[in-house]
Amino acid sequence: MTSPTPAADRTARLNMRISPEALDTIREAAAAQQQDVTSFVLGAAMERARDVLMSDRVMRLSPAEMVQIEAALDEEPHVIPELAAAIRKVREQFPEFAAARTPVSR
Repeated sequence: MTSPTPAADRTARLNMRISPEALDTIREAAAAQQQDVTSFVLGAAMERARDVLMSDRVMRLSPAEMVQIEAALDEEPHVIPELAAAIRKVREQFPEFAAARTPVSR
């Protein structure tokens, strides 16, 4: 995980009101991670923000992309010989994978 913004770059401000119990919990968690409260809260908020943005960007499809995906899912499956050979090789080298549910054409 990347660290939050270096202290020298911190010029913006975010204020919030929270209950004393919530602040105690955050302080305790920050101390457990050997961080100050600001770094702890910023790190947690940035991680969540990145997750939300990644999910939003990955999951948002244009109508044309949706049609393309639906068409691909409707197509009959076909074997890609190089991929089938690679799967067979892995199954031979690792017998525990030999019981995998997907059959590979020979």
